Amino acid sequence: MSGRGNLLNLFNKKTRSSEISSSSEYYENDCGFNIHHSTSSGEFHRLPKDNIGSDLLKTIKNMDTSVGRGRAQFVQTFKSNETNLGKRKDDTSSIQSKDTINNESTSSLENSKVHNDEFFPNVVHGSKGSSVILSCNYIELKTDENKGVYQYEVRFFPAVDSVHLRIKYLNEHMDKIGGTKTFDGASLYLPILLENQMTVLVSKSMDTEVEIRILFKKKEPFKNCLHLYNILFDRIMKTLNYVRFDRKQFDPSCPKIIPQAKLEVWPGYVTAVDELEGGLMLCCDVSHRILCQRTVLDMLIDIYKKNINSYQDLVKKTLIGNIVITRYNNRTYKISEVCFNESPQSIFHTKTGPTSYVQYYTKYHNINIKDINQPLLLSIKKARGTPEDTENIEFRLVPELCYLTGLRDDIRSNNKLMREIATYTRVTPNQRKLALDKFYDNVSNTPAAREILDRWGLALFRNLNNLKGRQLDSEQIYFGKKVVTAGQNAEFSKDAVKNEMLEAIHLNNWIIIHFKTDLRAAISLLDNMKQCCRPLGMNISKPKIISLDHDRINEFIDALRRNIVMETQIVVCICPNSRDDRYSAIKKICCLELPVPSQVINAKTLCNETKNRSVVQKILLQMNCKMGGSLWTVKIPFKSVMICGIDSYHDPSNRGNSVAAFVASLNASYTQWYSKAVIQTKSEEIVNGLTSSFEAALNSYKKRNGCLPESVIIYREVQINWTIHCLEPWLMNT
Repeated sequence: MSGRGNLLNLFNKKTRSSEISSSSEYYENDCGFNIHHSTSSGEFHRLPKDNIGSDLLKTIKNMDTSVGRGRAQFVQTFKSNETNLGKRKDDTSSIQSKDTINNESTSSLENSKVHNDEFFPNVVHGSKGSSVILSCNYIELKTDENKGVYQYEVRFFPAVDSVHLRIKYLNEHMDKIGGTKTFDGASLYLPILLENQMTVLVSKSMDTEVEIRILFKKKEPFKNCLHLYNILFDRIMKTLNYVRFDRKQFDPSCPKIIPQAKLEVWPGYVTAVDELEGGLMLCCDVSHRILCQRTVLDMLIDIYKKNINSYQDLVKKTLIGNIVITRYNNRTYKISEVCFNESPQSIFHTKTGPTSYVQYYTKYHNINIKDINQPLLLSIKKARGTPEDTENIEFRLVPELCYLTGLRDDIRSNNKLMREIATYTRVTPNQRKLALDKFYDNVSNTPAAREILDRWGLALFRNLNNLKGRQLDSEQIYFGKKVVTAGQNAEFSKDAVKNEMLEAIHLNNWIIIHFKTDLRAAISLLDNMKQCCRPLGMNISKPKIISLDHDRINEFIDALRRNIVMETQIVVCICPNSRDDRYSAIKKICCLELPVPSQVINAKTLCNETKNRSVVQKILLQMNCKMGGSLWTVKIPFKSVMICGIDSYHDPSNRGNSVAAFVASLNASYTQWYSKAVIQTKSEEIVNGLTSSFEAALNSYKKRNGCLPESVIIYREVQINWTIHCLEPWLMNT
């Protein structure tokens, strides 16, 4: 069900949901699988660590709150006469008391099909638009009725504190509990039901015996085993020799080479097991990863040749936070630091004694390191399942053996190269289907992969059935004096630059700051703005133009401080080149010290007279939004709703701290927004900062509209560890 359909069902009970089908440009090259406008009124704020969630209840009384995911599938509203959060059955509750055995779990095995009424009580099928037959990237997982996931509690007598020893003792009896298990030191999961309610095993430790009691607790339902199933598919990917990057797996055996840029594209997949209307399903989508064919050492040499004086700073800026791969073992590491005081000649300790990195790689990997004076790269990984104060695991890497992965800034700025990369990474629907078929065949034809599934009573089922969806009519786009149709491709960018804006802000008091050699770019900008502003419904007065003798950062900062006044609507800075430090300094002045909207322009973007008009049109649209105007809107079917968005950012160079960003709509056309950024330390829960932001957004909404919203919709970034359960304690009484 689409996000819009859920919204209509949630806020307008008379309207049915529907599905939006979008088309995209087709790219017919080999995809690598061997198959042929806003006002921002907010603040920057550091939060204390104390819990402020309890204060939110007073603010959000009598409100509905829903949480949206990436595909806009919204959960039921909390304010429902039929549902009471306080009495809701907790399907993920902890294990029962050690002395209690769940007798119900010994009943007959569950059916492999899931009852839709249990998991999806409010399934709504759309009626708007036209019916369309769709294919989906899901593979059905069949379950063996004679197997499942059985949970056991394991006790040791005498007590064994070490998790490592517990696992060791239990592994001595694999023949008695079967060859397949998942054990964390306390809870044991097996795909089989042991004969006895309690199984007693004995292991020897030194001169004493350790008694192991395995107590059957219950058979886990499928919906509680999704994490386990996802782990199983991670293991399957390893048997297929795929390389893991974040949550995605890539095939290093069939890269697509881009020789001019010395890049290669690895094809891969991202998989996830979930419980859906059709039962247990594996979602499998196509993904790609960019790898550099040049070593990190080659990059260090290039940086050194270009700028000797700031060599170390540039190296750290280029590498820290990025992911590299070592091809001798196809493992990935995130760079945490560059150790200029160490080299391959440095000594470290192993189980067999001290050795150098040169000797180590020669002995264990048969690799001769050529440059013995290069610095080392440091990668820090947190040990799994250990307390916070446990020492992290450190890896020293040799740049000569490392290759950078991902899209660097210089690649992103190269439009020609990005178009070439897109021929491999943007795949057609038909290519996606073929890639899905290839994945199914790889798993089915690999005995080791099949065995992993068989042990847990699982099997992939090639489901060629299509499903019915809904294709909505084209959306109407409302400009200032005209309504246009977005079309089947939802493309209306040309209409946006030739129609009057919904809310145009006239430029009466503004500033242009430029370096003296960029005078021509400043004149071209102003001339094109005067030509483009009238069709957009915007009037532009002559700005205050400031020419700088030097392009130093301090020159721009001083010019901003001297010329920004209360009446200034916006500041335009034309910079001779792209420099992050100068950009950051300008934004710091305009966002914190002297709050005023700002527009930073690279002079190189205004050097082509034939393209300047289209460039300036887009700049004008940005400036109008920054000053509080609106470009366009669409007809929203529900009223008195506040839509929120949440995202997070972590700067690799500032380890430990992250920034949580929060935005919320303030008006009925959803063109005015409140925003807030909160610094989060590593030990703080992100939900604390979001609670403070949410409360402030509600106050802003009430101040503008005279009342609180009746409902709230929250979109969150998928990787944020923040779910509907985080809100429940604060919404219990709503």
